[in-house]
Amino acid sequence: MPHAITVRPDGKEEFFAAGSTPVWHRIGQRADRALSSRAALKMAALDWTVESRPLFVDGTDGSTCAVATHKAIVRMDSQAILGIVGRKYQPVQNAQTFEWLDEVIGPGKAVYETAGSLHGGKIVWALVKLPGELRIANTDDVVKPYILVCNSHDGSIAFRALNTSIRVVCQNTLTLALRNAGPDSISIKHTESVLDRLADAQEVLGLSIAKHREFEVQMNRLAQVRMTKRTFGSYLDRVLGPVPQPTEQGPEPEASAARQQVTANFDHELQRLKGIEHTAWAGFNAVSQWVDWGRPSRGAAGTRDERRFESMMLGAGADLKRKAWNEALKLARAN
Repeated sequence: MPHAITVRPDGKEEFFAAGSTPVWHRIGQRADRALSSRAALKMAALDWTVESRPLFVDGTDGSTCAVATHKAIVRMDSQAILGIVGRKYQPVQNAQTFEWLDEVIGPGKAVYETAGSLHGGKIVWALVKLPGELRIANTDDVVKPYILVCNSHDGSIAFRALNTSIRVVCQNTLTLALRNAGPDSISIKHTESVLDRLADAQEVLGLSIAKHREFEVQMNRLAQVRMTKRTFGSYLDRVLGPVPQPTEQGPEPEASAARQQVTANFDHELQRLKGIEHTAWAGFNAVSQWVDWGRPSRGAAGTRDERRFESMMLGAGADLKRKAWNEALKLARAN
């Protein structure tokens, strides 16, 4: 069965997670504590490189001609072709990604909690914890700040880094969407100047701690906005879409089932902590909890955790949480 997480021919999975990470990481290597960049790179089995190789085509006369416009990115340990890219494409090595994170956060301060690769090494990511924590005032609702970095070796995505967080009480990953990178993230194309631009981007992400403090202010603002049953229903209309019309035949619409689960999450004990019960913060986390833990993940049973992880960090799940966050902020500004 195909996995999103890369599995080497010897059976080793290219993934590691520190002990505090969410339990949807049921795969890969485990560590009791977060690791240094060098140790994380090795434990996640990402200590391999890629190279650009020319492409050739056979001519009609039996000769071989080089392709001037494109080249192949080859994974050197397995000789697998990870992607066909334009001639100006400049790869960023896994080790360079980790070294960049070290420099952004500060020597010896980068604390790696997860790292791995997807689809045979086409996409590589690392999640690094930042110092401190975020908290709803006078409550036990704590959020830990992170930087998530993703890089591709097949040209499918640019080098991307963004602020993200994990809500400790229920381990929801509060990830802002990678698509359409905003002021809280960076996106750098793999051009010939990619390494120079990475150096410039260090200054941008050096403001990450300040951005997370801004997020803490927004968290507390949401926790002050009460949500009635009607307000919460309107919020879900904007996030998930209007209530589906019932039908006499056929299975229950997926949108209706999602709405029921999110509504149940809103009344769950995790969203009824003292100080946040029935607030916009609880409403947003009800959606986030469903995306991370309840949203259907297609595919074989053995691959669903990996597919859910990919969606919530890089795809449609991350987009949905971004939408839920923006709608919650709109509600807070209206009150």
